[in-house]
Amino acid sequence: MKSNELGPEWDPTIAHMMIYEQGPQTTVLADPDFPDVWRQAPYADALANMAANAEMSGGYVIVFVGDDVFKIDPAAAGPAAPDHRAPEPAAA
Repeated sequence: MKSNELGPEWDPTIAHMMIYEQGPQTTVLADPDFPDVWRQAPYADALANMAANAEMSGGYVIVFVGDDVFKIDPAAAGPAAPDHRAPEPAAA
């Protein structure tokens, strides 16, 4: 819990996850006894926003749950994350 950007809900005793940065990778280690905690509010939206922000500089967010590994899809980010997709072509 060294980042000022993470609120008290990210305390590992509450979140059942640890999060840290390794170069371009943000790593989330979820407690295998709580395998879906990272998919629940408020974590799912926050992780998607982290992934969207990381993607701007070539980074990404990975979640480890035991032997399972998941890459967070930045496209799942809510409106707080910038949208860097190409605009749809206008209809003729």
